[in-house]
Amino acid sequence: MVALLNTDKRPLTIVTEIVTSSPQRIRIIARDKNKPDTVYGDRFHTVNGKAKLEVKMPKSPVETELFVYNVASANQPNGIRIGNDDPTFKCNVYPEALKACPMFMTQDTISFIKFCQQFCENASVLSADTIIDGKVIPSIYESDNGKFRIHYFDKIRDKRTGNFVGTPARIGHDSGIIEVSKSDFLTYSIPMRMVILLHEFAHKFLNNRSGRAIQDEVASDINALMVYFSLGYSEIEAHYAFLKVFKNADTPENRKRYKIINDFIDRYSRGEINNCFVKTSSVTF
Repeated sequence: MVALLNTDKRPLTIVTEIVTSSPQRIRIIARDKNKPDTVYGDRFHTVNGKAKLEVKMPKSPVETELFVYNVASANQPNGIRIGNDDPTFKCNVYPEALKACPMFMTQDTISFIKFCQQFCENASVLSADTIIDGKVIPSIYESDNGKFRIHYFDKIRDKRTGNFVGTPARIGHDSGIIEVSKSDFLTYSIPMRMVILLHEFAHKFLNNRSGRAIQDEVASDINALMVYFSLGYSEIEAHYAFLKVFKNADTPENRKRYKIINDFIDRYSRGEINNCFVKTSSVTF
């Protein structure tokens, strides 16, 4: 099934109810109709009977292209055919109001979030670095208030050796400049990009507020997730982001970090560490 939804940049949750008569591996992709490599949700779920899957969108595109298909069939995006007649499942799609978890934010944090969302939504179409006289020059993007800056590279390099590094993003602890790898970000969903950039922001601008050192990775993880969840972003996409980063850096320290992240997300999902409310405004496609 493919549907074109008029989401009009509004905060909402796209709900897909799926019914099968036997176990079926179903994939859901929600992406910007008008931008390449701009995905808001991409997940698999084995459905045996009924299931309700959600794509949380604190800020949606103008038009969302939604694909729901059986992995075992040819009914998939960019595949042999796309139709609404797959007999292996039935689905119903509708919008719901987005759940958000209010928290105090400074004006700087609010400014960074706006900048961060704009960058993440346009990362696939923004230019990255160029080479001038043998020197790699990043494209530079700046927040409206001029306080936050991203240096966009095709791939981040080690400053001493010039060799490529595996991280999708990093922040200068003195400068506060965030370097981002376009080749990595193209493989991340919008929520994954958000939590990665919020992690870097937390190092420089949030850790000190909680009495933690600027280099404290765990504090940056948790501080980033607090902001990320307060905006209404997806728990599962946060898992995907950290797992993808740690896959390329499988160390005892990162395994310990992920256990803490996993516990935090579980407690958030159970409602133990948040004060969520549902916005009451009506939502339609």
